[in-house]
Parts: sequence; C-alpha cells; structure tokens
Amino acid sequence: MTYSAVAGALCRVGSEMQREFVGCDTETPMVVFYDSEPIGWVATHVWRSLQTIEAFVHPGHRRRGFARIGALTLIATGYLDRTKAVAVFSPECVTLARSLGFADVRQFRRNRYGDWEPAPG
Repeated sequence: MTYSAVAGALCRVGSEMQREFVGCDTETPMVVFYDSEPIGWVATHVWRSLQTIEAFVHPGHRRRGFARIGALTLIATGYLDRTKAVAVFSPECVTLARSLGFADVRQFRRNRYGDWEPAPG
C-alpha cells in the first residue's frame, strides 16, 4: 500500500498530515496494519524545536492500544525521547504522552485565525 492510499484512507482531506504522507515529508511515519488494512498511524517530527507525537486510529479500532504500540516503537528506536518536552495536538495525545512517561507535555490547538497556539490548561 502506498503512502497516498494511506493518506486517503486515514487522513482528513487537505489536512497537514495528509500532505505530509502524500509528500513523504514526515520523518518517521508508521502505519499500523490489522487484517491487511491500514487502521492508523503514529508519527513524530521536530516542530517549533519540540518533538511531537501525532496519531490517528480509525474509529472502529480505537481503545485497543494501537497508538500506544506505535509510540512505544518510536521510543524504542530512539525517535522519541521521554526526557524531552513533547508537543501534541489533541487531548487524546496528551493522555497517550503522559501514559508513556513524558513529564513535559505541551498541547497546542488552532486559534480562530488558523494559527497554532498553546491550549489552555
């Protein structure tokens, strides 16, 4: 399966992640397969001098640990460092990062102008 097929199956049309998959710009994309179909991805890269955890799992396969397995693989291979701050972009990734032992988890969200800003809280 190609990155374009994964992007079409698992990313919102026109999203940053879809563009990254299609252009293969993500440093460490990881696709999780189950029954030979793409069901989710976990990726990391450097953004604003922070490492990131970005993940998506198809709704029919959530709450089974697929994002956790993908993120643990990124930790085990040295792409993610638990001793450094990590940026995340959803409440679900905040929970994931904290469960993996990241002490400094910084959540960002889009403001009304479309720019990323620190989330309150």
